[in-house]
Amino acid sequence: MAVNSGQSQTSDSAQTKTKTRSKDVPWYLDSIDHNVNPEIRNLLETYSKVPRADVIPHVRDIREQAWAIRPYPCIGLGTFLRPALPNIPAYDTILKRLQQGESLVDIGCFIGHDLRRLVADGAPSEHVYAVDVANFWDVGYDMFRDRDRFSAHFIEADILSPNSEFQALHGTVDIVSIVSILHLWDLDTQMTAVRQLVKLLRPNAMVVGFQIGSASASVGPKGHFRHDAVSFANMWDQVGQETGTRWSCDAELKGFEEMGFDSSESAFLGADARILQFVLNRTE
Repeated sequence: MAVNSGQSQTSDSAQTKTKTRSKDVPWYLDSIDHNVNPEIRNLLETYSKVPRADVIPHVRDIREQAWAIRPYPCIGLGTFLRPALPNIPAYDTILKRLQQGESLVDIGCFIGHDLRRLVADGAPSEHVYAVDVANFWDVGYDMFRDRDRFSAHFIEADILSPNSEFQALHGTVDIVSIVSILHLWDLDTQMTAVRQLVKLLRPNAMVVGFQIGSASASVGPKGHFRHDAVSFANMWDQVGQETGTRWSCDAELKGFEEMGFDSSESAFLGADARILQFVLNRTE
């Protein structure tokens, strides 16, 4: 899971890659080697063909490339090395639906790490779309060494003011994955984003993801709204009423340690911070 506390969501140019970013922030660790767990190591060794002895220096180099583009907490803490999607209870269902020819859009795709896990597990990449306001796509190719065989379509777009390429997906998508995105905004802006997601989706669609939540729904730092399970479901109910759709919502708050994270590394998020995991199914 990518743990992002709320960086700016404006677009980046290619020149951003040359910038030097300060590392004097609570969410930058000198070493992220401990996050190279067996899961990501296996993916890099078997899917990307990175020699075992090269995995750690390879990951370190990728972290530096990504940090130069944007100093996200998931990069500084190294939590991007822990794919989020496989931890969602509906993962096997998602994989099966993709194998049957359905489509998926990953909102806030970052380097496309979750998508590579899907492909490594047998999903075709032709019907997979990746959307992000910042372009880390080349870093993803460098990370996974699959430029010649990974066919997912990258769209650089802001879901709050979508461009024509993003709008072309309206009504064509079966599954949306959105990880560590909605918590970046206040409640009204989150609802604007959810309305945009609904426009993408076909009947019987699914929306899955994680984000930073709270033991009880509250406004976090910088005005960001942190949901609990009830407020998150209520938000989707309200958007459903506005859009003529209905959603079943299975949302659950989990502790950082429960999800395999070091709670000390997320302490800057506050004592009430939790991980909100969710699976939504469109019922009409």
